[in-house]
Amino acid sequence: MVRIKDIAKAANVSPATVSRCLNKDPSLSISTETGKRIYEIALSMGYAKVKALDKSEEFLVIHKEDHFHDHVDNGYYFSIRSGIEEVIAKNGDICRFVSISKLEAEDKAYSGVIVIGNYRPSDIEHIKKLVCNDNIVFVGKLNFYPECFDTVTYNVNLCVHLALNAIREKGYTQLLFLDGTDHYQIPRDFLKITHVRNYLELHQDLTLKEYLECDGFGFDAGYRTMKEYLDRTKDPIPQAIFAATDPIGIGVIKALSEAHIAVGKDVHIISMNGSNACTLITPTLTSVDYHSREMGKEAALLVKENVRKQERVPKCISFAPRIIEGGSL
Repeated sequence: MVRIKDIAKAANVSPATVSRCLNKDPSLSISTETGKRIYEIALSMGYAKVKALDKSEEFLVIHKEDHFHDHVDNGYYFSIRSGIEEVIAKNGDICRFVSISKLEAEDKAYSGVIVIGNYRPSDIEHIKKLVCNDNIVFVGKLNFYPECFDTVTYNVNLCVHLALNAIREKGYTQLLFLDGTDHYQIPRDFLKITHVRNYLELHQDLTLKEYLECDGFGFDAGYRTMKEYLDRTKDPIPQAIFAATDPIGIGVIKALSEAHIAVGKDVHIISMNGSNACTLITPTLTSVDYHSREMGKEAALLVKENVRKQERVPKCISFAPRIIEGGSL
């Protein structure tokens, strides 16, 4: 008779891990490979309680070339990836991460596809053509085909309102806003600057002194843009700075610190993403968190759920954002 400890020994993990994995304990955190190994060993050893479990599925996860190059600049994408991998492992499935530039080399059939990030409509058409699969889940700001495919996203308007409400509640009246330049044909209603301007029309006690477009969405772009602004401006710096992403905000803090401007005292900053990197700087960065890890988990749950369905209605799911307080605001 096969026992839990026999499987644990063969899989080189603890008996408790085997038990929790086979019972799909939602609080268990193991890698996709470990989860798959435990299931395969249990099945090969004929463990009675593994009822053919669910058939193991393989999913394709498409991302951009640079999504996983840097943990600070791409904390949002790493967090989504972590959520995806957690759910895939718990389900005993496997997933393959492939950049869009290498997609043409993929000739394997997958049970479903998760697409991470924002793409031009032409890129989406390219993806649809190559994967030949109608079980596609988009996770990110925008899905150009919400009537066809599931979307896991965040509410841009609500996130912007949370950030600006926090600024107004502190009594600040002047605002500097920084965001990266759009290169993906994002509709106006999905751009943060649109919602910033709409908010300010309703709340005229807060004034946008300047909107700075960065040449990217990362730390270096935020740092360079803020440094250039400080070098050229002769006016006092606005009391509050709203950075569209955490990496931009972190770059802004570095530029201000080099100019001997005290963040949290002379000027106040809030950003968006809620990444772990916000806690690794001084002062810590106040940020609007839209639960990117949960977005990844939900995308993985949806793509698995769709495998079982004969008919389905495309879903659009978003999580209520929250503010993570730091010392910068």
